[in-house]
Amino acid sequence: MMRRLSLFRHFGRLSFKSKLFLSYMLIVLIPVSVSGAWIYNQVIVPARGERLLLIEQAMNQLLTTVDKEVDDIEKTGYLISTNNVLKKSLLKRYYDESEIIEVMNTSIQSLLSWFVATHKDIGEFHFFNVNETLPESRYFIPLSTVDDQPWFLDIKTQFENFYPYWENRHTQREYPYRKDSHQPVYSMFYPINEDFPDDTSYLEFEIDISHFFAKLEALTLSSSGFVLALDWDGQIAYAPQAAVALVEKPQDLTTLQQIDPRKITSGELTFNGIPYRYEVKPIQRLQTSLVGLVPLSDINGPWNQTKNIFILLILFLTILLAVLSFLLSGLLIKKIVRIISNVRKIQNGNFQVRIPVHGEDEIDRLALNINAMASQIDELINRVYKSQVSQKEAELMALQAQINPHFLFNTLETLRMMAETRDEQQLSDAITALGSIMRYNINNGNISVTLATEIEHIQDYIQIQNLLHNERIVLHCNIPDKLQSYQVPNLLLQPIVENAVVHGMKGHVGSLFISITITEDDSNPVLRCVITDNGSGIEANRLELVHRQLSLDPEQRSPLSEANSKIGRSGGVALTNVSDRIKHYYERDSGIELSSEPGQGTTVTITLPTTPEH
Repeated sequence: MMRRLSLFRHFGRLSFKSKLFLSYMLIVLIPVSVSGAWIYNQVIVPARGERLLLIEQAMNQLLTTVDKEVDDIEKTGYLISTNNVLKKSLLKRYYDESEIIEVMNTSIQSLLSWFVATHKDIGEFHFFNVNETLPESRYFIPLSTVDDQPWFLDIKTQFENFYPYWENRHTQREYPYRKDSHQPVYSMFYPINEDFPDDTSYLEFEIDISHFFAKLEALTLSSSGFVLALDWDGQIAYAPQAAVALVEKPQDLTTLQQIDPRKITSGELTFNGIPYRYEVKPIQRLQTSLVGLVPLSDINGPWNQTKNIFILLILFLTILLAVLSFLLSGLLIKKIVRIISNVRKIQNGNFQVRIPVHGEDEIDRLALNINAMASQIDELINRVYKSQVSQKEAELMALQAQINPHFLFNTLETLRMMAETRDEQQLSDAITALGSIMRYNINNGNISVTLATEIEHIQDYIQIQNLLHNERIVLHCNIPDKLQSYQVPNLLLQPIVENAVVHGMKGHVGSLFISITITEDDSNPVLRCVITDNGSGIEANRLELVHRQLSLDPEQRSPLSEANSKIGRSGGVALTNVSDRIKHYYERDSGIELSSEPGQGTTVTITLPTTPEH
């Protein structure tokens, strides 16, 4: 909140030209920023997205190619495994030995020759046959030689669910009549004569890994990007020549193992401190995934270049608009500068100045108003100058009027000295009290006085009244010392005491006791001033009239006759006047309460807040 207020203060100290310039810049920059953001999202960001889309499309195309190769091999395996001549020859004792030789030479040998000729670049095939009368060769291997091998038992278990079955990447096994190569291959297995559980043979087709992934050498995702074949055990199945140097270290393999190859996913990883984006496309049947790796610099390079050009363009437009806004604000401020210059002349007292006006806009109308104001001030000065003589005469008359109170006070002082000379002490004290009362009423220009001063004034008043009533008035004041300095409106309590004397003595026999008690309420921050007398009291109908008058606002009171409205006046200050003054002075938590019974006296309670508004 404080920072916001400080910002507003700094903004308020700026010149009008600066505020106008900032306003233009704000108005211009909002559409420029919105347009720039829209162009950025519609043009710049899609450029990077299109690059990523091209990479994904290349990966999908490669995945489709590998899947087609797998489909073709499965079709070939299906054709071989369903060949009737081959199926019959693999059954036990379907042919005798002479028939087997003839079938091998006429049908099977030609089938094998065709298959070898058409698939020699793909891999090798073998038959694990139950018919041991077939001559053993590199193609026909007795089932008994592998039937108890763990890997073969696992394959037979998989055939219970589906076939063909693809064995994931493994090293070529040692079979009879084959050269030791120990190359990594994939193997596809098909059952033959599966309708005869005891006579089921199996076709194994070993496929070179390069048959599926040789195309990785030619595929370029970017100038430095490449595609790896990663098996689901986290091992590299195939890496193009361009990527061998990048993934030959053990830590590189550890980095690749952070990727989950079983899911279609994408993300970022780092090789040798260079960030790459990767795309994973799983090949379910081979339990291998294609992992495309493209340096982020290849992806973001063109995008960053376009982004930088766009930012430079936005900056150029912003600077251009700022210059235009500055020039435009300067043109508009010229009129205001001219007005300020002429207003300063008027401020220095030259009211003959007139601001030239050459248009009809708001600033020109302001100049016309200032010209009219200067003309009126000039005319007013002339009028004031003419009236100064009259004012001087009025001041002399006011000074002369001040002589009268001084004369009155001097006269009272002379009477007092004469009374003392003739040993009239009581009269002297009365004259002194009268002088104090007159000074309090005439010379006291303050709105408020202390309670101590107000009480002294009341005591002077009682002293004079005792001369008239033969010392029948007894005043008792109970005011704590800490409240003596409390400020109250002047002539607050005296009118109440005067009411007690004037009305309380009518028809009253004996002494009139007047009590003034002032207390402070700790629970509610107010003072209570209670003025009580034992005078003649107030009749019920008159008391009701007083209550009604006190409850009304001054403007709501209807004029009353002199007999009904004069509820205790002294020097023109009535009880309602006291009520109005304390309400005006304190505005809250204040008021007068009046209670009385005929022949029993009267009690007036004045409530004042301890923290006045004024």
